[in-house]
Amino acid sequence: MEQLGRPNPKRLSDFIQRHHDAVLEKWKQRVQSLSPARRLSDTLLTDHIPSVLAYIAEATGSEGAEAAVDRRLRGMPGYHALNRLAHGYDLSDVVMEYAALRAVILELWERDGGGDGGRELIRLNAAIDEAIAGAVSHYQEARVRLLQALDTISAAALGSSDLDTFLKALIRATREAAAAVDVAIVLLGDGLEVHATAGLDDGPLLGPPLEATREFARAVLALRGPTSLDAALPALPATAREIRSRGLRAVYGVPLLHEGHAIGVAILGSRNAEDFSDEDMLMLRTMTSRATGIIVQAQLVAKERASRHQADDARALLATVVEQMPAGLIIGERQTGRVLLTNRQATEIFRQSFEGIQSIEGYTGRGFHPRSGKPYETWEWPLSRTVTTGEVVNDEEIDILRGDGTWGRILVRSSPVRDPDGRVSAGIVTFFDITERTRAEQGQRFLAAASAALSDSLDLQGTLDRLGRLTVPELADWCVIQTLPEFEAARRVTLTHADPETVKRARALFREMDPPPALTALMEQVLCTERPELVRDLSHPLLASVGEHPAFRRLVRALGITSAMVVPMVARGRTFGCITLATAESGRIYDEADLAVAHDLAQRAALAADNARLYEAAQRAIELRDNVLATVSHDLRNPLSAIITAAAVMTKRAAARGEKGDAKAIQAIQRSAHRMDRLLHDLLDFASLRAGRLALRRQPQDPREISREAVETFESQAQEKGVHLGVASTEDVPLVVCDRDRVLQVLSNLLSNALKVTGAQGSVTVRCEHREEHVVFSVADTGPGIPEDELPYLFERFWRGQRNGYKGTGLGLAIARELVVAHGGTIQVESRVGVGTTFRFTIPVGSAEG
Repeated sequence: MEQLGRPNPKRLSDFIQRHHDAVLEKWKQRVQSLSPARRLSDTLLTDHIPSVLAYIAEATGSEGAEAAVDRRLRGMPGYHALNRLAHGYDLSDVVMEYAALRAVILELWERDGGGDGGRELIRLNAAIDEAIAGAVSHYQEARVRLLQALDTISAAALGSSDLDTFLKALIRATREAAAAVDVAIVLLGDGLEVHATAGLDDGPLLGPPLEATREFARAVLALRGPTSLDAALPALPATAREIRSRGLRAVYGVPLLHEGHAIGVAILGSRNAEDFSDEDMLMLRTMTSRATGIIVQAQLVAKERASRHQADDARALLATVVEQMPAGLIIGERQTGRVLLTNRQATEIFRQSFEGIQSIEGYTGRGFHPRSGKPYETWEWPLSRTVTTGEVVNDEEIDILRGDGTWGRILVRSSPVRDPDGRVSAGIVTFFDITERTRAEQGQRFLAAASAALSDSLDLQGTLDRLGRLTVPELADWCVIQTLPEFEAARRVTLTHADPETVKRARALFREMDPPPALTALMEQVLCTERPELVRDLSHPLLASVGEHPAFRRLVRALGITSAMVVPMVARGRTFGCITLATAESGRIYDEADLAVAHDLAQRAALAADNARLYEAAQRAIELRDNVLATVSHDLRNPLSAIITAAAVMTKRAAARGEKGDAKAIQAIQRSAHRMDRLLHDLLDFASLRAGRLALRRQPQDPREISREAVETFESQAQEKGVHLGVASTEDVPLVVCDRDRVLQVLSNLLSNALKVTGAQGSVTVRCEHREEHVVFSVADTGPGIPEDELPYLFERFWRGQRNGYKGTGLGLAIARELVVAHGGTIQVESRVGVGTTFRFTIPVGSAEG
């Protein structure tokens, strides 16, 4: 910004003229925030503002006499408004530019001490207000005329798809919008051929006038902008003056540009005016700009028509080729998807004809997404995506509902057909019937999933329920599983459907028929022959004989049965029931492939159900054994206590009499009685643990004290064997809430086993340490170690290794594990043969659960 001098307080007009550049720069900074201004370069933004500023300066310096302002300058506000209209400005944006200009002048005037000129400020406001009024008036008038002309152009475009007809309407609208226009000519294409004329009353352009018009049109295209004939003549051959032979005085050319490419030129002439007004030229530029897109579209339509005619000529040959293709084929038109060509394979795959289908909707309504079953929307169909976006689709699988009501799956590929310009003109879709392959793959996946699910539980009723949920709705709408009385104490019927309310109604119908006679007949045949039975529809011979049975008719009608399969459940040479699968609302019709899958499923289900039955029997046997053990153990304790007490009395008497021989015999009785007592304790503890009757008396305890007490109990035994027995613990071991006696029992069991297998000079160490939310107890020995193949079985009941030197019932470690688990902890073992063994178990810190 230039350095501002001292203001002239008397003449604001002089101030504006002297500080012209500063005002212009500051105004540009302000108006660049307006939305339309961001799209304009600095040159376009300030193109007319210096003249507008000069107009304001002169108007401010005059004493209100408008005549004192230069005539050319008086028209600048209106011309500026027309220019802004051409660039997409709203009227409010134009007014805001003048408001910004007023604010900048006043701000600079006041900042430099010129704010006392009251009369000058009044004249400034009056000048700007007059400029705004002129701009608004011209803007509104031009906008009305422009909208009327554009309406005429739009109506012409909608009224005819023929290019020449539209162009004639365009130049008529142009002559009406610009009163000075007498002649209008439109030339299109590389050869600049005349497509429409208006106002040439003495005939079309021919000879020298036509060539002169083309010369001028080439000059307009070279400039890539509107120009007058007078401005272009210096660069044109003398023959270009022939344009004036039709009496034209003013000639104006406007290039027709579309996306940067020139498609032609509009030439406008006047016999009366020496030159077109700025408003007329703005109107002509805007109208031709808006019409260019419509011209391009009309040209495309004409090209497409020609292409369609060529396609019709080639259709006979193409049909011969495609009829021999191994795949189904559909060729669809770009605009609508109308079937241009199809073949016999497509008809056979869909089992419906595609002849005469006028849109994509005619053949996409039967497509469904394989995973979700959701119907395909029109825009999702591969051919639709291809003809609208040019997408190439490779190997997309679609489920289809055929014309005969059966289901299938197709593998689809589609690709666009493009014209020489790269535009999509049609789409080709080919598809293969992969129904059988898909069904085989789905059957294998279904059976694999069924095997995994059926082996997940050993509960008989749970297995049957899971079987029903597997088949509905994957394989059937209804699943009825019936077991024979020979297999269970009473006949069991499991009924499955997706809707629980429908299941309730069906159960009531089954109780009424108990069982339905038709199903009974089918079941008897299936069970006797051990072969599955396929019921494609209700015309099956075994059903037709009872079809008139009222209850049966009511059952079929209520359940909506359309097709069914009955398959036997046979496992290990034993038949114990059958599965009935039926379709209803899905409308599916079973065939031999479905029957094979159902038969395989029934065999796997039979094995799972039989395993569940055997497991239940085994569980009952185990429960009976545990009850017997608990009862026997409890009943033996009283006589065993009497033996131990009597042996103690006899020991004292023998010692008093000095009878050493009797003392040895009595000690043998005592050792055997104590061993039996420990065995009974183990049996009782284990029975209580398995039955869930063992109660833990939990209290806060110091793990270090428990470890020391356990070690003290076995010190004498360790000394006798020459084994070093020690205890170690860290200082940060927190208290645990546990049953002290039971934790001591676990440690005692582990210490007893360790001392049994550790030789002289060996060591056994008890450790206690804090890890995260647990206290870890460990018992490590330097004994012979445990073979790796025996480690997985150490905590099983009644199991004893053959090479580790352990003696006992095989219940000690099993009881230890149950006690640790009851406290919420875990127990594990690490061992290396020849090195030693370490048992570790955890007790949660602060665990108070009982």
